[in-house]
Amino acid sequence: MYYVGIDIAKRSHVTCVMREDNSLEIKPFEFASTKSGFEKLRAQLSSLACDVSEVLIGMEATGLLFDNLYRFLRSLHYRVVLLNPYQSAKFREMDIMKRVKNDNIDAQMIAALIKSGRFSEGYVNDDQLQSLRTLYRHRASLDDQLKAIKRQTQTVLNVVFPELEQVDPFNITGLALLEKYPTAKHYEYASVERILKTFRGIKGNNFNEAKAKKLLSLARESIYSGAGKEGYEATI
Repeated sequence: MYYVGIDIAKRSHVTCVMREDNSLEIKPFEFASTKSGFEKLRAQLSSLACDVSEVLIGMEATGLLFDNLYRFLRSLHYRVVLLNPYQSAKFREMDIMKRVKNDNIDAQMIAALIKSGRFSEGYVNDDQLQSLRTLYRHRASLDDQLKAIKRQTQTVLNVVFPELEQVDPFNITGLALLEKYPTAKHYEYASVERILKTFRGIKGNNFNEAKAKKLLSLARESIYSGAGKEGYEATI
């Protein structure tokens, strides 16, 4: 059997091949995280002149950086073991090289770990689950961005129309109001009729005459001085 340890990084990876007697069949070498880099790794593994079943490959599940290389090697029918970085860190602590830290040593550590058999194998989702996981993370990221934008907008509104906290500025009617009347001073020439006209094309809104009168009253009593109105308008 041959044991291949791969230290994963963003732009390039380091790998080595260990024999059963712990000596190195292929000393640590670097290959780029590119198509040509992957082919370089394939050529080195092919030089072992053995069946793919006699090669065991290990790599840490570092973020998603491992994913493309993992799938490339799996497409070549190699068995690839995904390791929790915590496992390899603990294995390093027990090894004589624990005080040394570089990519070459890391690749050897991973090879030695999978050779020892003292690991638990990770799991990679199939294509559909991988897509769902990616979409879920993207949605979570968008949700975080939306919350941040709302906080930033509310910070501005606390200056230009602090009294608006009595109206939800982020529902469908609130957003329509912000677009047409971004600050309290923008209501200077507004009327109940003009405000209600804003919502004529919005289905399901419940903004009525009483709410429009209340809004006008809040705007006229606002403590906003009007300073920087154009800049605040652009920001909102």
